[in-house]
Amino acid sequence: MEVPDRRSRVARRRQRAQARKRARARRAALAAGVAGIVVIAGMLGTAFSTSESAGAMTAEGATESAPSPAVATTSSSSTSATATPHSGAAAAAAAAAAPPSAVASVTSTAQPGSVTPEPTAKTSASTADPAAAAGPGSTVDTPDEPSSSPSAKPFGGTAVAGVLYQPNSGVSSHFCSASVVHSSAGDLVITAAHCVYSDGPKSDIAFAPGFHDGQLPYGSWTVTKVVVSQNWQSSNDPDEDVAFLQVAPNSNGASLESVTGADQIAFDQGFGMPVTVPAYPQGSDTPITCVSPAKKYSATQTEWDCRGYPDGTSGAPFLTNVDAGGEKGTVIGVIGGYQQGGNTPDISYSAYFGSAVQALYQSASS
Repeated sequence: MEVPDRRSRVARRRQRAQARKRARARRAALAAGVAGIVVIAGMLGTAFSTSESAGAMTAEGATESAPSPAVATTSSSSTSATATPHSGAAAAAAAAAAPPSAVASVTSTAQPGSVTPEPTAKTSASTADPAAAAGPGSTVDTPDEPSSSPSAKPFGGTAVAGVLYQPNSGVSSHFCSASVVHSSAGDLVITAAHCVYSDGPKSDIAFAPGFHDGQLPYGSWTVTKVVVSQNWQSSNDPDEDVAFLQVAPNSNGASLESVTGADQIAFDQGFGMPVTVPAYPQGSDTPITCVSPAKKYSATQTEWDCRGYPDGTSGAPFLTNVDAGGEKGTVIGVIGGYQQGGNTPDISYSAYFGSAVQALYQSASS
């Protein structure tokens, strides 16, 4: 019987032990490798997450600092609202969110050259210049007609208020109202500039004070000179729609004022006081009158609400401090100015009598 080789067995045990060591080493290395991969993957994931967060923050910052196209320009169905370089997105969004009516009201107020409907001046259409009827310089809307204003009433007339007419057409063709104002020469009549000056002064004009029922109780007075401001001559400035007329003495050499008396004239009287307005509607032989407050329409225009002042009443005086007999007072305006006196018979205007009108009066009466 053969004895087993112990050395070979020991060798084989050593080989198996070494093989197990190598296997453990490989498993350990593999485990270490896997762990390393996991760590690296975690690090990469963290880095990616951080980068993504930073990108998101950058995008948010960009959104806050620069308006998006939707904010910068609104759709065509609404009013355009483009953000200016210094407005910011919040301001642009607020502008885009504003009601179209509010924007329109601002737009309409901010464009003084905008086209307005052509008004009808309170001047006879047969003599008024069509170009002057456009009311140049007006940039405000016509207010609603008053619902509770007083109405004009016929009366017997006064010696100082009358009509302008062209003698070759007869006094019944009168086209504007006018009145006598005090002057050193006693020859001065006041009216609206648009009544007597368009491309130049109208010629062949006469004034009939106290006209009523076809009668000329104080005669007819020939106009010899028309005095209007340079601003009216050059641009028909509604704030200077005032004219002074010099008249010749009558056949006896008497001045107008010595025959009829005269209203006084005053400047910078403000607004709010009651005024009386004697006037002559076109085509009527009967004068009318009414008392109503002189309201502030603008710094340079006075509004006066009384129903029944149609064409022909342009140039009629705004009188304060009227005497007890209702005959004479102080002129602080004449129907004219904005819309050449007003688009309707129920609302009238006058250029405010300030320094410009005062200078014109001084020039005419000197």
